[in-house]
Parts: sequence; C-alpha cells; structure tokens
Amino acid sequence: ARNWYPNTNNSTNLSKVESYHISIPKLKIENAVVATNDYDLSKHLVQYFGTSTPPEKGNAVIFGHSTLPQLFDPKNYKAIFATLHYLKVEDEIFVNSKGVKFRYKVYSISITNPEDTNILSQSFDDSYLTLVTCTPPGTIWKRLVIKAKLAPLKN
Repeated sequence: ARNWYPNTNNSTNLSKVESYHISIPKLKIENAVVATNDYDLSKHLVQYFGTSTPPEKGNAVIFGHSTLPQLFDPKNYKAIFATLHYLKVEDEIFVNSKGVKFRYKVYSISITNPEDTNILSQSFDDSYLTLVTCTPPGTIWKRLVIKAKLAPLKN
C-alpha cells in the first residue's frame, strides 16, 4: 500500500491502536484485522499511516487486496476484497476497536485512477471509513473507493 502513493508523507503512524477489526456482513467478512503499524497486505488489511483511526473524527483509509471474484476468501488477505464491488450505498460495515462495536453506512462508491491521492484526505466533522482496492477485480488498472460514515447502532 505504501508504494501506491510514494509522494505522500507516510512515515508517521499517529494511531493510538495497533489494530482493530472490520466486518462486512453482506460480503461475509467477519472480524478482518486492520493493522495500523505496517503495510503487509498478505497478513491483514492496512490502514494508511497518518489517517484517523475509528471511531475518531476523520477518515480511516483502509487498503486490501482484490482478485477475481470467484477466488474470494474472507480469511485470505490476498483475496479478501475480491467482492468489494458488490457493496451498495446504505450497506453496513462494522468496526470493533478495543472491544467496542461501531456501525458505518456506505454513502459513496467511486472508481479513481491509481495516482489519485484525494482518497487520503481528512474531514474532521465526523468519523469516516474509506475502503480501497484495485478494480476491475484481478487487475491493477483503477481503484475502487468505498466511503462510509459512522451511524448509530441498531437496537
């Protein structure tokens, strides 16, 4: 992930936690580890250094691998985001950080060029997640960008 944006300042990790978990029920992804302290996408998802950590205000930018959808495996970090393109606006993403569960709802889905660093931008009016992977699945041509915003937990 670090190599995707070599011209950005990514040397500092300001995160207060070393990792947290995300779950995406629609995609059958449960408790996937998101690391904040390294870039090894083969072992876990990666939060881009210097972006906010959920549920803090700001934007947590999370990178993960995709591959052909038929190779999707929610336990294999080299294929975990292979079906990310199936998400729709209003779908849910859950974060578990330090034993506390938070709910996010997808509000934006876009495709951008690999060199577009706007996905790393921060907005501190609320807590946001941005999930990023290569698209079309199995290629490195473009980036699929899924944005979600903190929402109240359902009773």
